[in-house]
Amino acid sequence: MKANSGINLFRIAGIQIAIDYSWLVIFLLVLWSLAAGYFPTEYPGHRVVQYWGISLVATLLFFASVLIHELAHSLVANRVGQNVRRITLFIFGGMAHLSREPSNAVAELKIASVGPLTSLGLGGVFWAGKVAAAGAGLGILWVAMFKYLSFINVALAVFNLLPGFPLDGGRMLRGFLWYRSGNLRTATARAADWGSGIAFGLMALGVLEIFGGALIGGLWLIFIGMFLRGAARSSYHGVVVEQVLSTASVRDLMVPEPTLMPADEPVERAIDDYFLRLGYGGFPVGRAGEIEGLITLAQIKECPPEERAHRTARDIMRPADESVRIRATASVSDALRQMMESDSGRLLVTDNGHIVGLITRTGIMRFMQMKTELEEQQ
Repeated sequence: MKANSGINLFRIAGIQIAIDYSWLVIFLLVLWSLAAGYFPTEYPGHRVVQYWGISLVATLLFFASVLIHELAHSLVANRVGQNVRRITLFIFGGMAHLSREPSNAVAELKIASVGPLTSLGLGGVFWAGKVAAAGAGLGILWVAMFKYLSFINVALAVFNLLPGFPLDGGRMLRGFLWYRSGNLRTATARAADWGSGIAFGLMALGVLEIFGGALIGGLWLIFIGMFLRGAARSSYHGVVVEQVLSTASVRDLMVPEPTLMPADEPVERAIDDYFLRLGYGGFPVGRAGEIEGLITLAQIKECPPEERAHRTARDIMRPADESVRIRATASVSDALRQMMESDSGRLLVTDNGHIVGLITRTGIMRFMQMKTELEEQQ
């Protein structure tokens, strides 16, 4: 999932809250299952509009609980220097986008453990709401809603405590293994193996559910297992990539003195004289000592063919603001992370405020592939 995918909603404590489009599917499924299944079955005798009304409130509070769970992770992560700027709710729950792996095992344990603790706390809050609703005579459906939310938050805490990476319990396991061994890569590999085992267990349980007649529940367990399996593998590979890239600086991989495209170059000529002739996917725009922006194939394709004769590189380029600049002393992993955040395949490299080169995603991937292959031979 891209870091900037989804629909932006609002900010809390400087953190952008967003929903992925897949979240709309799970929101409607939860709403429908409560309004047409759980509440009418467990508490019959009420009007349809009452079931849908209480289900809508319960669904909104459920996802608010998921958001609070992720906010707890994010606030603790920011406190220990992880710089979380975005939370995305999607079909399998929520995701706090950490800028990098935790700096040490203790930080990992703090970030991971606060999520389940928050969910358990919310379970207690909703149980208190159940008691208060019953005492105030609000009606059985309100009491039932708070009871459901209390149960679901406790269940969320228990599920997240499973010792399989990247669940919170798996991250706590990784933190413990990391603390004992001092090796993040080895700890991540072992925690990811646990995550894969739990994923296969969920899928097997899903198959049994299907044979037992619970088709929807069984399919859901299989999908969750498949997601956890993929997440465990990708998380481990992410750690490997970050460790490989952290050994090099941007200066090591940059293209020094890249070919510059004049800002007044017509787009039509830029295609023939630069992109097709030189074969690069993008160029800095401007002249030596004064770079105005970046132009890539993406900007070229967005310019209609009939306008390419009279529009210039300056008209369609991406301005050379801070989002596409990086210091020469920064790590390559920081460069790749910035490319993802800015949705740019290349960055301008600066040294003491002057642009001295260009680093590209293609160059980073080539370096990573060669570095990994050489390490495997050792």
